[in-house]
Amino acid sequence: MKRLLSILTFILIAIYSQGQDYRSPAVWQEGTVIDGSNTEWQHPFKLHNTSAGISFSVANDSSHLYLSFETTEPLYVVKMLRAGWYLQLSSKERRRRFNTALVFDPMYIELEPKHDYVENKEKKGPTFENWLDDYRLESNTYTIQGLRHYQKNALTLGDTTDNLIRVRLGYNQKKAVYEIAIPLKELMPLSQVKWNERMKLKVNIDALEAPPEKGKISVGTGRFQSMGRQGNTLTPPSSEPQEEIKPKKLTEGVTQDCLYYKANFSHEFYLVSEKQ
Repeated sequence: MKRLLSILTFILIAIYSQGQDYRSPAVWQEGTVIDGSNTEWQHPFKLHNTSAGISFSVANDSSHLYLSFETTEPLYVVKMLRAGWYLQLSSKERRRRFNTALVFDPMYIELEPKHDYVENKEKKGPTFENWLDDYRLESNTYTIQGLRHYQKNALTLGDTTDNLIRVRLGYNQKKAVYEIAIPLKELMPLSQVKWNERMKLKVNIDALEAPPEKGKISVGTGRFQSMGRQGNTLTPPSSEPQEEIKPKKLTEGVTQDCLYYKANFSHEFYLVSEKQ
């Protein structure tokens, strides 16, 4: 009987240990510059979400938590800018609990990309440069919830002078990049930081209202509800649900249909104290 109990205990411990494997370490990264160009990050990124169409990485040094999101398809970043999106960082560690959110407001982006036209020149497909001209003219704004210190509202991606955190969006011919730096002291007292700190990242990208012939999917509102310790969820519209537009398979390529479905994912990680 004792031997059977020992075996069962061993099995339960093994199962429990395997259940913790989904936590991944952040990347120790010093000298990170938040400028919308993540060339100093370790590539390729190992984390990816298909429905959002983005790859991402989580890093830290002794004073900051860093996040970088990138996409190689212009349509995905156009959706993020026009429909709005938010990310949430949380921890349930005893005495070090926090629940912080960055909410990026929707802004106007032309769904038909702008081009520099030359007479009798054949049109080319959309690129980051000709599609995100609107962003250059009207910088995206965002708000912050849950930092330990007060921060003014209506922050812009281009303003990095007095903000408690730093956020920049940049793009070139190949990709668009969001870079974010959050001081650890805004999440918890530095004296209480543990380098195996369990944290959770949640990302929610809203959707545009689909044209009538395509039906609708939980019409995106661009709004965000404040989250308490228990957390709240976005309230869906009261209208009856219609035909749902789902993400395509990787082999089917990217079309404008990706603008009309929501994307959300989560990732659990822990901080590291030095380069692994």
